[in-house]
Amino acid sequence: MSTRPGSAIRLAARDVDPMSWFTGPYVPLVFAVFVIVYGGLLSALTWNASAWPAMQLIGVALCAIACLLIQLLTSLRNRFDWQLGVIAVVVGGAGLVVSAFGYSRSVFAIELWWAPFCYSIVIACLAPYLAPWRIFAYGIAALVSFVPLAFLIVDARVPEWGSVSVFVIIASPVAVAIAAATSFAYSVVHQMLPIVDNRSSAIVSEALDPDPEDEAAERASLAGYTARAVPFLHTIAERGTVQPADRALAGELARYLRDDLVSRSDLAWLGLRADDRRVVVVDPERRADRMRTAQRTAVRDLVRAVLDDPGTDATTVFMELRAQDDGSTAVAITLDTELPEGRRVRHLAPYYFNLRGEAKDLRLGRSRLSFRLPPDGEA
Repeated sequence: MSTRPGSAIRLAARDVDPMSWFTGPYVPLVFAVFVIVYGGLLSALTWNASAWPAMQLIGVALCAIACLLIQLLTSLRNRFDWQLGVIAVVVGGAGLVVSAFGYSRSVFAIELWWAPFCYSIVIACLAPYLAPWRIFAYGIAALVSFVPLAFLIVDARVPEWGSVSVFVIIASPVAVAIAAATSFAYSVVHQMLPIVDNRSSAIVSEALDPDPEDEAAERASLAGYTARAVPFLHTIAERGTVQPADRALAGELARYLRDDLVSRSDLAWLGLRADDRRVVVVDPERRADRMRTAQRTAVRDLVRAVLDDPGTDATTVFMELRAQDDGSTAVAITLDTELPEGRRVRHLAPYYFNLRGEAKDLRLGRSRLSFRLPPDGEA
């Protein structure tokens, strides 16, 4: 990831906040609840002031739907940027205009109008997910499209205020939301980039020579399980029947044999011995063999950083690799850590951003990391 001058404008908060320390995964959902409560309450209080009061409920629903659609798109693995902005501006703006139509034949108190504020909440949903320049651009689009349209509809119905005051009342919440969301996104990126820049020169480690003792250790381990499996099979063959206890023992043997035949043999590229019990790797299709050197190095350095973290229970690190239809490799890493989120960010962020250069759809949560490694020839 580039951290050249101007990166704080071009990157989104979610790009530099891998642990969701600031942004959180449910911002649009929380804002949707707020829109429903606030908009619904004021719609009920001003029900008799509108010739078409049902239009207010439709407007509230549209603003809430905009928030929920943003929540849905940001929860998917694929990355959406322009779609989020269009949804916020268009669907949220539709709620503002529909509400304005509800007052188009009524005289009402504009200071009690819920729609401009709820529209600003929809725009604010973009703060964690878009770069500051994108938030500002979509905000300006809202200010020059749906805000003037709503103003033209309701201006004649607000005799107590002049036209300039009416426009300011409608536009000011949206303008404040644009400024706040843009500032928030810029601030998070600006604060996190120094952590990314402070990388250790050892992030890209040298290729590790295979340990000559790995093969002997694995053979000894397999011999131990074979010594248990052969008498077990002889007992069943002599008895001629399979009992519930046999099924339980067979499942246990199969689990351990699978770990040794599949998982443990995959630890060498991580720089771990075949008898190292700190990490379990499930790679039945041998996808690790198809990784580029840079991809292996980035994944290995992140795993080693997790193992070196004193707040992580290394015995619970679980890595799974699966082939995808497009030829890429999906990777999921699960871990159990008690380290506070702030310290985790500082500890893992350099390795996380090094991995971003080689992976796509990278998601790092409280206890799980998932990403997709493109095949050879795809950037």
